Amino acid sequence: MDGAASATLDTLIEQHTVMLHSMAVVHGEHGSYEAMQDILDELLVDAGEGLTYVRIARADGSLLLDAGETVSNGGASPPAAGILGGMDSGFIHVRRPLLLPGNEVGSLQFGVSAANLVHARRAILEQGSVIALAVVGLTLVLLAAIGYLLTRNLGRLLDGSQALAEGHLEHRLPESGNDELADLARRFNIMAERLQGRVRELESTASRLHASEERYALAIHGANDGLWDWDIAARTFYHSPRFAEIVGRGMHDGPLPPDELLGYLHPDDKGRFNNQLVEHLKGDSAQFMLEHRVRLPSGDYRWILTRGVALRGADGRAFRMAGSIADVHVRRQAQQRLLHDALHDGLTSLPNRALFVEHLNSALGRQRRSDDFHFAVLTINLERFRLVNDSFGHVAGDELLRRIADRIARHLRSGDIAARIGGDQFAVLLSDIGERNEASRLAASLREGLAEPAVVAGHTIHPRARIGVALSDDYHDDGEAILRDADNALHRARRSSDEPVTIFEAGMHTQTLQALQLESELRAALRDGGLTVHYQPIVDLHSGAPRSLEALVRWQHPQKGLLSPLAFVALAESLGLIHELGMQVLEQVCADIVRWRKLFGSDALPPVSVNLSARQFQVVGLTTDILGTIARHGLPIEAVRVEITESALAEPSGPAAAMLRTLRDAGMKVMIDDFGTGYSTLSYLHTIPCDVLKLDGSFVRTLADTPRLGTIVRRSIELAHDLGMTVVAECIESPLQHDLLLAMGCDYGQGYLYSRPLPAEGIAGLLRDAPPP
Repeated sequence: MDGAASATLDTLIEQHTVMLHSMAVVHGEHGSYEAMQDILDELLVDAGEGLTYVRIARADGSLLLDAGETVSNGGASPPAAGILGGMDSGFIHVRRPLLLPGNEVGSLQFGVSAANLVHARRAILEQGSVIALAVVGLTLVLLAAIGYLLTRNLGRLLDGSQALAEGHLEHRLPESGNDELADLARRFNIMAERLQGRVRELESTASRLHASEERYALAIHGANDGLWDWDIAARTFYHSPRFAEIVGRGMHDGPLPPDELLGYLHPDDKGRFNNQLVEHLKGDSAQFMLEHRVRLPSGDYRWILTRGVALRGADGRAFRMAGSIADVHVRRQAQQRLLHDALHDGLTSLPNRALFVEHLNSALGRQRRSDDFHFAVLTINLERFRLVNDSFGHVAGDELLRRIADRIARHLRSGDIAARIGGDQFAVLLSDIGERNEASRLAASLREGLAEPAVVAGHTIHPRARIGVALSDDYHDDGEAILRDADNALHRARRSSDEPVTIFEAGMHTQTLQALQLESELRAALRDGGLTVHYQPIVDLHSGAPRSLEALVRWQHPQKGLLSPLAFVALAESLGLIHELGMQVLEQVCADIVRWRKLFGSDALPPVSVNLSARQFQVVGLTTDILGTIARHGLPIEAVRVEITESALAEPSGPAAAMLRTLRDAGMKVMIDDFGTGYSTLSYLHTIPCDVLKLDGSFVRTLADTPRLGTIVRRSIELAHDLGMTVVAECIESPLQHDLLLAMGCDYGQGYLYSRPLPAEGIAGLLRDAPPP
């Protein structure tokens, strides 16, 4: 029994030693034994069973941890690394050396109660004595009668005792019968069960401690942080291997405390690091936390996050500081890339509009602080860039934009900033200009540089640019305001034929606001049916009778009165509203024809011509919309004609000519307006799908004063007749013009001489009085 108890005791002591030593090392690395104290206080509630107390002391004997209740050892102390006491005393004192932070050698001492083992041994000895006496007595009295039975039962008892001694604590004896041997067997089983329960409790405690140790180790490893512990008073510094790995130092390089780390920081980070460290050590912040860069042995810098908390004495002064560092270099690089991408154009790498406006705001702030500083803003637009994209593809267009960006960058002075603020639009901040002429000169020079030929996708392109210039002034509230002024100047430059570089003037902003207001009002007019249609007769020059009508759109503006197409059609084209406008006109024309047919009959009505914009021929399904509208009103196709300007037919094989052929094939007549001012030539006049030519009014106005012009008009009329077309002369305002055109063989006339454009009600009266066709 002594051997088994001693072996069990030795195992118990070894388990406690390993467990407590692991806990001491883990908590020692974190610089605090308070958590370990709390764990042991809960564990050592019952000082009479198993582990009863734990002490951790420095070499000088001062205690770092004292948990549990110490049992007197009779004045003796265990050796530096040994055991005092034994099974007889009922209590064991164990001391082991322990490596403390800072390589200081301390000691770990704990006590183990052997009372249960002693009691168990004593009980077994007592029970053995009883059994021995009983065996002797029974042997003397009943030796002959129950020898066999006695020998068998004692053998079982001896076998059970041997099994317990060998560690088989689950072994149990049969408890059948009511005699003393059966009672002894029951007591033996109770003892074995209690002993097994105690051992299970010890094993469970050791397992929990081991799991706790593993959790701490895994948490530290999983965080991938480097740990550090700075003893401020002793000027000693501990760091983990991961710390050395992050800062690029080997463990043999020696410690690098925070105050010495300043020498390895990026120059831009030193001030912030030092200020926050001092602030925390003084107690002005709850925690030190800062992202900064540290120089590696290679000379490169790495972003790290340093965190730490200081421990303070009773006087409030920090005497120790511990924390961790984390490698955040990859995250910071990703953040910087995202920030760069958010503020720069991906194609040219130039600043985008948002960043450019920030630069403008900075320049305005500098101007407010210094009366001697002035700057200018250029907005640059490439002409015909869409043509490059459509002709050579977007890859070529992107390459051209990169070339333009490079050329702009080469023309910048020190302090100037270029940006790409739109698809084919760039901007330049000209910093610190002396006078107005300097901005104009720099803009003109830049435009000349951009005009140099560029070979893109195997094609030589001659870029041309328009530039708007805005000079800084006190009335600009922010960067957006001065950029808006430069944009207004650019719009003026794009509309001008002789000023490719335009400087902003105050009136431009007013015009822009008026244009925006007109745009809003036009959209409302289209939405609310604010457009009307007037009609101007086209008369037979021989009889004076109306033979057709031209539909002319009008806008009854609430403030400006009745507006002609010249005031808003170009705006509708630029806004992409021209097809909607044209279809509204066609709807109203069809409705008026239906009403007139009810009044005068179908035979008395002349056809009505409707103008088509060249932009409408870019609309897919234009011919379907036109023919469908006419059919929906129940009108014959001959009731409506279409007019198109000659310039829209610059390509006889283009989409406009194809759509007009579709309309002619459906039975609709086509009229060419403004003939003689566009791109038509004799070489393809015969291919244009049309039935009527309308001579432009510029020929008619000077016809009486220019004999050579009369020859051109006469020959044009003869040529049209030879091609099977009739001719209409526009803008006839005098009887002399009427007579000359009639003498030249012109078929029809249109102008104020016969009638001004009239609303539908006026046309109804004219049709009522007109002679039959």
